Amino acid sequence: MFYEAIFQPSGKMEYNADAKNLEGKTIAVQEGWIIEDGPFKGQNCFYIPSSTVGWIPKSDLKELKPISFTKWKEIQIRLGFNDKP
Repeated sequence: MFYEAIFQPSGKMEYNADAKNLEGKTIAVQEGWIIEDGPFKGQNCFYIPSSTVGWIPKSDLKELKPISFTKWKEIQIRLGFNDKP
């Protein structure tokens, strides 16, 4: 499924510079897997395809909601993760 959410890091996870630039912005993510260990054990994680952000625990995503593929693609393009319409 395709989702949008506001990326709001909790400070419990180390993110790279690309991720830090997204703080407070609405991002387009896809559902990943259930985290098996560490401080986020048992949480779903999400990711941004075609990015270097890595996985994002659900707790760092605010107002997470499903969206259409078309809207998801528009957000990806706006953020520069996919320049193909």
